[in-house]
Amino acid sequence: MPAKTSVIPSTTVEATVTSKGQVTLPKALRAQLGIRAGSKIRFSLHPHGGFMADRVLLELEDIWMMTDSAPGAKGVMSFEKMNEAKAKRAW
Repeated sequence: MPAKTSVIPSTTVEATVTSKGQVTLPKALRAQLGIRAGSKIRFSLHPHGGFMADRVLLELEDIWMMTDSAPGAKGVMSFEKMNEAKAKRAW
């Protein structure tokens, strides 16, 4: 059964930055985006100020580790096999 998520009723969410530059993401935001302990977030800076944040779903290193540990891995993998490996990844 999939985890129950709550929907954020607004398009904006606020959080406070600590003296160490840390921000706690509100629970509803974490639930909506599937962010949990250990999740990575990528920030994109806009040229006129501001930024956008996205959850990092897959990194190149993750794909390499999956291909190296796959049965019969020989160091070369087709795009089809790589897509199969990506599909098996639990987010």
